[in-house]
Amino acid sequence: MDLKFSDPERIKSIASWLASDRGRDLFPTYFGSGVILVPAPGHAPRAKGGVPRSTTVELVRSMESEGLGRRKEWLRRLEKVPKSAWSRGSRLTEERHHATIALSTAPVLGIDPVDRITVVDDVITTGATLHACVRRMAEAFPSAGVAAFAVVRTISGVTQLSKAFDPVPEGQGHIILNADGSTQRTP
Repeated sequence: MDLKFSDPERIKSIASWLASDRGRDLFPTYFGSGVILVPAPGHAPRAKGGVPRSTTVELVRSMESEGLGRRKEWLRRLEKVPKSAWSRGSRLTEERHHATIALSTAPVLGIDPVDRITVVDDVITTGATLHACVRRMAEAFPSAGVAAFAVVRTISGVTQLSKAFDPVPEGQGHIILNADGSTQRTP
């Protein structure tokens, strides 16, 4: 919960761990000097002026300061959608998320080549939001490799965990878009 409430010490410790040898071994291409880190937008548009940053933006800022990539806030939410953390049962489809997420600014193409993009979110449940964000970035940068990274993955219906720290190495986590528009995340 301290991550969800943007605890600066927790955010810094996560970024520091990702920058450690162990973190770099687990995620060799998701992070690095040539990677653009794009925070996934929250459930509602951000108001202009004085509004506090989201946890995900603060996480990406901290990751950037650790040398894990360059931060670009290229995605924004067009309209408010139900907050995933408060969903009970029915969740938004990937298509609905995609329809409410757009590029926040037109990236300047050609001046600074973009080869690798990692969309970062704080928590993943079904993966609908991250899938929509990755799709939006892949549309904008068709020649770039686009990946998704979430700090925490939820496990529905589980009341006891065998361990609290269980990173999924790069390439071993997947989000599947089902024919009915729902998403399924593994693990």
